Amino acid sequence: MSMGNRIAAVAASGALVLGTGLAAAPAALADGPHTPPEVEQRVEACEWTVLKPGDGRWEVGYAKHVLNGLGAYDSDAVDDVYGEDFTAAVEEYQSSADVPRSGEFDTATWEHARADFGEVGPGTQSEPGDLVRAVQYALAAGYGYDLAVDGYYGPATEGAVREFQGIVGIDADGIVGPITFRALVTGGACQELGLTD
Repeated sequence: MSMGNRIAAVAASGALVLGTGLAAAPAALADGPHTPPEVEQRVEACEWTVLKPGDGRWEVGYAKHVLNGLGAYDSDAVDDVYGEDFTAAVEEYQSSADVPRSGEFDTATWEHARADFGEVGPGTQSEPGDLVRAVQYALAAGYGYDLAVDGYYGPATEGAVREFQGIVGIDADGIVGPITFRALVTGGACQELGLTD
């Protein structure tokens, strides 16, 4: 079953797996004011997808767009290949962020990138931007949404973000903040979010 079909099946059935016995996630991480604490806990419990040189997967493209948006990677042609140029950019970003320099997009690098990302949503950018492209790319390449990766946060992007948030259980406010950012990266790999078998 494709990821798009999985998301549709979860949305149609209203299935939502609630995690139990997890440590409380900090309340400041909620994207919307009505995100249940157990949803925050589930999302925070999902492991980051560690990316390594030589990998070829959609999460690499997402990470490239994020670093492009943060000014740490400069490429007009973003793809899913973790090559030498991206390895060098990751190492430079790690050094500037005071993160151990491994060349891998590891947990510490994701956490720092998430903090630097801030929030993206309706009205946050009037011109096309790579942080918006990152969101669009994750939704399209990772979850099967039919979105243009154009950097404009328009109604189609907002609708897709709201739908994704609703499926995961995040308050569907259409803003990609820390919780939605992590869910986009980890949702395809974390069974607790209900997006995988």
